[in-house]
Amino acid sequence: MQPLIDFYKNSGNLHHAYFFVAHKVDEIVAKLKHFFENVVGIKTSGNPDFQHLQFKTLSIEEARKMAEAQERKDFSAGRKIFIIETDFITEEAQNALLKVFEEPTAGTHFFIVSPQDILLPTLRSRMHIIELKVKGERLKEESILKLKLPERLAKIKEMTEAIKDSDPSSQSYDEARKTKQDAIAFLNQIEAELYKNGLEKSAKALKICQSARTALYDRGAPIKMILEHLVLNI
Repeated sequence: MQPLIDFYKNSGNLHHAYFFVAHKVDEIVAKLKHFFENVVGIKTSGNPDFQHLQFKTLSIEEARKMAEAQERKDFSAGRKIFIIETDFITEEAQNALLKVFEEPTAGTHFFIVSPQDILLPTLRSRMHIIELKVKGERLKEESILKLKLPERLAKIKEMTEAIKDSDPSSQSYDEARKTKQDAIAFLNQIEAELYKNGLEKSAKALKICQSARTALYDRGAPIKMILEHLVLNI
């Protein structure tokens, strides 16, 4: 949070879109509201130009509503603020927001807060990223690519063992959220390792990763099957 505060105090400006990766989402939202109230001077209650929205999954319908809302004239001749709490954002919703962030409305600012890095590269490139994870919350630093295939498959089995194959509807919301977040983090780590190995050398594997990412962002994605196909082919 401090870099955001310092930047605003020094420039008086805000970026049009921020993405906060923080496991303690409630704490970050509370700090953002304090920042707006006490530093920026924007009321966070009873203010039609300030919206705090919460979603389990941010859908394209909700993204379109936000796109329409940010185009409307503000009531206070100042800034319009959107704080968005979400565990997941569908690929379609991210593409809808991409259009908004490519041509942002003046004075409108988005603050998306999620416990996991869930952004597609195209959307991520148009946002200011602030990671606020506590040490020890990241995946282990061991190289996934250096693991033997049985070890890779064992990691995937451990990650997805909470899924009830016989009855997917019996999986709790918390189980589903954690499984998808871990799957995306697993994919992010593989991509990071591939980039370190060089684009030319890793081009084919990175394309496979992109296909896996697209599949993971679908609703009801068969996570175990997608990850197994990934590690079998990279």
